Amino acid sequence: MIRNYLLIAWRNLRKNRAYAFINVAGLALGMGCALLIFALVRYHYQTDHHHRNFDRIYQFTSRFSSPSGELNIQGIPYPFGQAARTDFPGIERVAMLEEWYAPLVAVPAAKGIDKKIKDTGYKGAFVEPAYFKIFDYTWLAGGPDDLRQPGTVVMSADMARKCFGTTTRVVGRVVRLDARIPARVVGVFADYRDDTDLAYSIMASWGSLKEHLGARPEDEPFDNTNGSTHCFALFNDRFTVTDWNRSMLSFIKKYNPKQIKGTSYPAIPFSTMHLSPEYGGVSRGLLLSLALIGLLLVGTACINFVNLATAQALNRAREVGVRKVLGSTKIQLFWQFMGETTLIVCIAFMLAGGLFRYGQILAHTYLHGPFRFTFYFSLSVIGWLTGLVATVILLSGLYPALVMAGFRPVVALAGRLTLQHAGGFSLRRGLVVTQFAISQILIIGLIVVASQLSYVRTKDLGFRKDAILTVSLPNTPMQDLSKMSTFRNLATALPDVGQFSYSMGGPPQSGWTSQMKVRFDTRPNEEPYGPQQTWIDADYVGLYDLKLVAGRNLQPADTAREALVNETFMHQLGFSRPAEVLGKFLHKEGMAPLEIVGVLKDYNQLDLKQRINPLFLTTLASGFYSANIQLNSANYSRALTQLEQVYNQVYADSFFEPSFVEKQIQQAYQQEQTMGRLINFFAGIALLIGCMGLYGLVLFMIVQRRKEVGVRKVLGATTGSILWLFSREFVRLIGMAFVLAAPVAWWVMKGWLNNFAYKISLSPLIFLMALLATGVVALLTVSFQALKASLMNPVKCLRSE
Repeated sequence: MIRNYLLIAWRNLRKNRAYAFINVAGLALGMGCALLIFALVRYHYQTDHHHRNFDRIYQFTSRFSSPSGELNIQGIPYPFGQAARTDFPGIERVAMLEEWYAPLVAVPAAKGIDKKIKDTGYKGAFVEPAYFKIFDYTWLAGGPDDLRQPGTVVMSADMARKCFGTTTRVVGRVVRLDARIPARVVGVFADYRDDTDLAYSIMASWGSLKEHLGARPEDEPFDNTNGSTHCFALFNDRFTVTDWNRSMLSFIKKYNPKQIKGTSYPAIPFSTMHLSPEYGGVSRGLLLSLALIGLLLVGTACINFVNLATAQALNRAREVGVRKVLGSTKIQLFWQFMGETTLIVCIAFMLAGGLFRYGQILAHTYLHGPFRFTFYFSLSVIGWLTGLVATVILLSGLYPALVMAGFRPVVALAGRLTLQHAGGFSLRRGLVVTQFAISQILIIGLIVVASQLSYVRTKDLGFRKDAILTVSLPNTPMQDLSKMSTFRNLATALPDVGQFSYSMGGPPQSGWTSQMKVRFDTRPNEEPYGPQQTWIDADYVGLYDLKLVAGRNLQPADTAREALVNETFMHQLGFSRPAEVLGKFLHKEGMAPLEIVGVLKDYNQLDLKQRINPLFLTTLASGFYSANIQLNSANYSRALTQLEQVYNQVYADSFFEPSFVEKQIQQAYQQEQTMGRLINFFAGIALLIGCMGLYGLVLFMIVQRRKEVGVRKVLGATTGSILWLFSREFVRLIGMAFVLAAPVAWWVMKGWLNNFAYKISLSPLIFLMALLATGVVALLTVSFQALKASLMNPVKCLRSE
């Protein structure tokens, strides 16, 4: 019986190749996209789940509250870990970790120049040994036990190969961290899979951090918080997160009493950190939106199948009638048609697998940031794939099978079945409206995302960004001022180099700022908000063309003596005129009073997702870690070659790594750019699937109305009137789809734009463009077959009847 069903199904597919192709292609595209989205969503929801104690791991974070809002960061004070261990011995494990960005490692050479490796693909870290009791690693050689000693390091197999060309005979060898701190290799661990947020290629002992920073971290005050300093804990029944929340206030009173009102240290489940945007994680809303898009694409493909299958039902009415007369039951006919649907869906699923694999390759090449499409197979994955196929079979085949199995044999054999018997126009109208509503929502989304990204690229940020590059200085506790002077002199002597400046961390929008509490002039108390601070030299304002609205620029100095404030800071201090704040002082514990000598016009020191914050700038040469260089020649290649030569001449142990400011700014919106590409892709797929279904329906309508077309032509109908005959119904349906799609798209995209402090407005033109795009594509699809019908010889049309 099953063999007979499959044979009949195969014959029907061969007989109706056009409909078979449309159905298979539509389902394959829908399921292929669903597989990609499922892989992406599952990747993020499974990140770091491979650790055995995953559900008991917590990360201590810092929360700062002020009248201007609340700030959550992963950073924690350096002494936090030791204080938590001392006061709460019931916590099973506590481990500190200091992230080390773009670690530079030098491998001493017996002869010649040392080998230098700067691992820009991964971060490094300084860790306490307890870290490896909380998180699981597979050790290929050695282990973490010796990390209790200063000057020791463990590394990934990939890093070992980069340093020594092998993963064996590595333990005991010596490397130099930052090309200056000697460290002995005590362990090599297996390379990471990509489903982790803890991918550190090299991890040094916590004791080595003293030489890295130039001071003991435990001696730092508790009110000094660094965003790269993390603390993890393993809770158990003896001490739970509830116990911590109950004890936190007394803990803060003991260690950070000055900040007790505005500071707390919540312990966040590690399982939620990856999906917490406030801590730099991925937005659950974004993932759920993509999951919804996947469901809509599968639904669109299923709608195609239902539309075409019910339309085709009229052509198979006599077959059904004959089978019923010969004794077939309604149940047998139902399962026959469900078998045909199963065959089509299985063929489509095999093609979808190929599309998924090709999509993975394209994603790896063109998509960056959090958009990963990696499948790690497990029983849950197999179950989901089985569920996807079964759901598509039911959604696609159930209704058409019930319709065809329910034909009355007398009516079917007499050839008196109408479209109403095969589901009716009302159902098909509803399905077509749903399809194009989905397409229009996605098209509106892609227009909004593209417009916002264009706005980001073209908005005046308040500073110059073209033809400027930054070069990182060596990562040392304090910079060598004589080397900095030499590098400046050699670089500015090059013909392709214009202005030159040093700063704490590069361009204004680099994010390299510190937030701190300050006391203004003669006021007795610190300001309730924490302004941002950055260190620059006297040439920084001119190089980036920052505008002074009052006062003067900073005078050249190596120490912090003067300050510039932005307009927002001036207003926060309670002044309306810039001149009123000049000559006043900013006070910060451990720092000499800073005289305010100038007010800068506001510029975006952070990305456009965030409002301009209060900011002051001062000089502190020992804390400069970036050189800002303006190029006055279009020959960038020659300029970079010459700069590298002079950089290596001054900083032989460091690593020349230039980066253009414009590129750095665009990287801040990498997730939005990738999201835009994904929406473009999925909107195109949805529109393609919809048009394929539309094409099939028009093809069927033309066959059904061939005699009507012939009669109309004999009576003088023009080609245009025939085109309108087939197009007007779909024009109405697209208009109805727009009425449904517009409010949904407005609500969704308004929520997305709320992530930006500076954004475009949702103008009616955006929605009209989506309507026009959908209408033009749909009409072109309809018109192709309608034009063929209008050009047919009416005599042949009538004779065929």
